[in-house]
Amino acid sequence: MFTFNKTGKRYLSVSLLLIMLYLYTMPCKGQQIPDNIVDTVLTSINQIRSQNGLEILIVDQKLNMVAEAHSIKMAELDILSESNTALGTPFERIKSAGLTDVNNLVVVSSAKNIDLLRNQLESPENLLKILSPEMTNMGIGVKQDSAGEFWLTIHMSERAITFSEFTLSQSYTEDARRSITIKGNSSYGKIKVVFASTETLNPKVDVDQIIRPQPNGDFEVTLKFGEATGSFYFEFYVEKDGVYKLMNFFNISI
Repeated sequence: MFTFNKTGKRYLSVSLLLIMLYLYTMPCKGQQIPDNIVDTVLTSINQIRSQNGLEILIVDQKLNMVAEAHSIKMAELDILSESNTALGTPFERIKSAGLTDVNNLVVVSSAKNIDLLRNQLESPENLLKILSPEMTNMGIGVKQDSAGEFWLTIHMSERAITFSEFTLSQSYTEDARRSITIKGNSSYGKIKVVFASTETLNPKVDVDQIIRPQPNGDFEVTLKFGEATGSFYFEFYVEKDGVYKLMNFFNISI
């Protein structure tokens, strides 16, 4: 078993359209629900980054789902937090979504309207996260509770490596040989992959390999396990300023 921890025509009568427009614009407890709150937050964050000479963040659909699920849970539990025993940690949430980014930052806020949310985004604590030069990707999730309160989650990550393919191979010619071929892309010129499992394998596996991506960032590496079976845990480091920094991970079980 291989596991790891990567529209038709529409017709609408005028009367029905008027009804839907009325319901859409009807205030929720005296407040009209903004239809572009996510776009507004996204624009605000990238404007702040651009004004400070930083690259804008790329919207990631999986991170959007992670952020939205967190906002829903905060609203349900009435807890404003990026991490606690009831909500879990950012690392646990992205891992459950199939993402492997290790470096993550999360901003959470709650308010009655978008203007108050925007003010909270510009607090010193949140600005420090939003202006992190290492962040590359972002997901935004918003939930409005029954009292009209908006719960906002912004999940940012450093996507140093993008994995595109994992292929597990087995051969029974002479000795059983197992291996996994990994393909991906990175803007870094040197990547180190290390076998870091804490579980007992039989026999033991020693994997410590340097990957040098092509000029366009693409890379392919094959890691051999021999006859070993069990749970495998790998860590990927990129070289930054002469130092290797942990950026990604994944797990497989054989």
